[in-house]
Amino acid sequence: MGDDGTMTDQRAERAGRREQNKAENRTALLKAARAVFAEMGYGAASVRDIVRRTDLASGTFYNYFKDKDEIFEAVVGELTGVLLQRHNEGRARATTIEEFVRRHYAAYFNFLAEDPELLALARSSFTAVRTLLDKPDVRALAKALNEDIRAAIQQGILPNIDVSYLSASMAGIAFEISMVMVARDPVDPEAAAEFATHLMLGGIEKLPRR
Repeated sequence: MGDDGTMTDQRAERAGRREQNKAENRTALLKAARAVFAEMGYGAASVRDIVRRTDLASGTFYNYFKDKDEIFEAVVGELTGVLLQRHNEGRARATTIEEFVRRHYAAYFNFLAEDPELLALARSSFTAVRTLLDKPDVRALAKALNEDIRAAIQQGILPNIDVSYLSASMAGIAFEISMVMVARDPVDPEAAAEFATHLMLGGIEKLPRR
């Protein structure tokens, strides 16, 4: 019985190491992919370029990702998760219309501008990012915005206006202005947030009530 217990412990330990190795390999590939996409752009980058940035064998890549598209989607998905947290700490805690709108844009623009690698990725791969707007990870941003708008309406922070139209407008303005912002030198997230906030606030009071 003791031997069986030891064998079970050893198997569990080996399984644990395998899972840890898998997680570490996937993390290494994602880190390498983010760097490669930032430096070369999505179009010029290849799976081989990504694997070369790691200590992994070339075939290992395909144990985790089908192709370049899939790992790019995973990179953007990771970034989306961080951005969702930023919105939870910002927009979702707003107490006025202006604060709600400003925090929405500030979180998005500052997130892009503060990380040189992410800024480079946005500059070099915005067309590829645009193709991911309907993917589940990115749709999560729209879902969270819709939920925050509904909550703000219920709390009396926002007027009772069309949630889907407002969400689409705020998301569209954020994305399109960000693409212009990252192309500028120097990048000025504060000015971008100020412009987007005033643009939205200038029209939000005139929107038809439901």
